[in-house]
Amino acid sequence: MNQKHSLTYILVLLHLFLIPLVYFKTDVGPLPLSIEIILIPLLVIIAAWEYMKGTIKLNNVPAKPFVITFALFVLASLISLVKAESLTPAIMEIARFLSYVFLFLIVVKVDFTKKQYINFAKVFALAALLVGVYGLFTYVFNFKLNVAGLYALKEAKGRVYSTITNPNYYSAFLNFIIPSLLLFAVVYFKDKKVQLFFFAFYGIYVINLILTYTRAAWVTMACALVLVIIIMPKKFIKNILKPHLLIATVVLFAIVYFLPDFQSRTNSAIYAIQTLVFPNSPNLIPGGTDTDIDLAGDEPLDDADIDKIKDDATTNRAVVSRTTLWKTGWVMFKDNPIIGVGTGNYLVRYKEFVTKYPDLDIGHDEYSVHNSYLKVMAESGIIGILTFLSIYITYFLYLARLYFKQDLLGQVVALGVFAGSVTFMVQNLSNNLIFIPQLNIIFWLIAGLAIAFLYKNGEKNSSY
Repeated sequence: MNQKHSLTYILVLLHLFLIPLVYFKTDVGPLPLSIEIILIPLLVIIAAWEYMKGTIKLNNVPAKPFVITFALFVLASLISLVKAESLTPAIMEIARFLSYVFLFLIVVKVDFTKKQYINFAKVFALAALLVGVYGLFTYVFNFKLNVAGLYALKEAKGRVYSTITNPNYYSAFLNFIIPSLLLFAVVYFKDKKVQLFFFAFYGIYVINLILTYTRAAWVTMACALVLVIIIMPKKFIKNILKPHLLIATVVLFAIVYFLPDFQSRTNSAIYAIQTLVFPNSPNLIPGGTDTDIDLAGDEPLDDADIDKIKDDATTNRAVVSRTTLWKTGWVMFKDNPIIGVGTGNYLVRYKEFVTKYPDLDIGHDEYSVHNSYLKVMAESGIIGILTFLSIYITYFLYLARLYFKQDLLGQVVALGVFAGSVTFMVQNLSNNLIFIPQLNIIFWLIAGLAIAFLYKNGEKNSSY
């Protein structure tokens, strides 16, 4: 049955277009109100109504493994409430998670046509392009930039976040999309004009990513590129070396290289990685204040050397602060290893733990752990983290299995979503991205549509 004019189809289109572009959050009396709180319940109600009417039908995607893993994590979250000091944040967090579950199951199980999937891709691509262009606009005209962290930047006007509320969150959104844009530009399309258009689209996203000045995101983008080349080496390398794409790559690299603070921030990112991976290396500069410059030795220092040492000292302080937050999450988990302190209760218990362990105190009554996995461990214990990870293991196994049943289009979609999802999961090591509604809705919306499309596309290919 063709549900071309179904309200479910139209609502999915609205999700794809509005969620990346429109962010608002307010309160109506005691209840929060935002775009997702309007759209997701509406989609659930309409989809259920149209299914009962027969307007839409379900496909053959085997969603049972997802249902089981989702249910297990919800059960773990409910068990953790035994230790919760506050039920309000717990109930809100479980409700948010269930909204993602319903959204994903609807888009993965409703039987859309191939043309409708193409329309989904076009609408989301238009929204994504508007987000990227608007991000550049905000930087060029110094409009709505985030100025947090500018102490570490000398030339930048501020940090771009476009429509995603926070530069760190925006960088995760960009990294989720970038692999797909690159693959469509280099691997899938053959027409030079179309290739260059998609490469320019990709370039807009890369420049936006640089202008977020999120070092972890820069490193993650580089790793995603390596992953793409490893999985699809012949097709990717052969095409990227074609003259028009090679010239485009050189032009993009030149633009990026001369962006404000790119070189110093890149050095800072490398230093941060070294500090995390090799914390006891004698080659690292123990930072803290500007007086640390005498640690470089007795030789006279020029301005560049002094700036480098100051940058490293600033980076070292940032790394120490972040690792202290991670230690706080780890200590909270160790003190409550089985079922945690209660879903949504990390911030509720934060002050108690930094008071109990003064070495963890960085001067705040509340502070995020900046690591989604440690947050889950602290709040729902070993039961929670195991069931939580089972969801994403199931997801990646689905994508990997479907990849080998695809034509070129399907392979590009599968690899692009797989690599983008890997970047999303990696960036959750340094931020609580999985608990940001706007990002999570985009993630599960694209994930569900991609799996459903790949399953249908794989069935078509195997029938020949």
